[in-house]
Amino acid sequence: MTDPQAHALAVLRDVDARLHGLFEAVENTDETAATPAPGPLGVLRRARSQIDAARFAQHCRADDESLRGDGSCILQWTPRRTPPRRLVLEPDSDGDSWTRRELEWTGAGWRTCRRDTIRDVAISAPAGPRYPAPVDPPTLDALLALIRGTWTNPDPDVLVFDTAGTTEQGVLVAVEDELRYRAADSHQWYTITNEEELSHHLQQQGQPVVQSLSETSLRRQHFTPSPLTNDRE
Repeated sequence: MTDPQAHALAVLRDVDARLHGLFEAVENTDETAATPAPGPLGVLRRARSQIDAARFAQHCRADDESLRGDGSCILQWTPRRTPPRRLVLEPDSDGDSWTRRELEWTGAGWRTCRRDTIRDVAISAPAGPRYPAPVDPPTLDALLALIRGTWTNPDPDVLVFDTAGTTEQGVLVAVEDELRYRAADSHQWYTITNEEELSHHLQQQGQPVVQSLSETSLRRQHFTPSPLTNDRE
């Protein structure tokens, strides 16, 4: 890690600690005292979530760099409409063979899809750094933290699956404490009750991204009627 990177990470830690102290002070304030408006607090909580994600990414990047120092090679890419994938080549202790692992992102970590032993490995790569170091994508929990509490905003943040799609695009919103998912070509939304359902969408449509609701083809009213009566929307 370079000196500027170390300084930036130290600043993030300091800001994170200060925000944590502010939240504790607000929560411990007497109920009779005036409380800050929920809007600024929501912005601060979202900022802290983004700081946590940045610190986590830096931690993962450091792990990846140490892995490459052991002689391993990592190729990471994101296919269209499927989760991010990795190909890892790890030299075995005998010095003659390599272990090849193919991994798929689950939304919470990497799952090994295939593992085998290969020999006679030859690698050609650019002499200079042209591509970023592989890092873990944000977890589903980290992404959900970014959209929770934003539904009362004029343009709430949402999770969008398959951003390259149109009618097949799926949108997840957080209405109070309830997660609601709706496909762009669907006549109704339904409630997400467990992480397995989100993992299913990730496997079918790829890693979601955070966008504002106005950037999608759906609007607030598409998620507010009863799921039993909104089939005419």
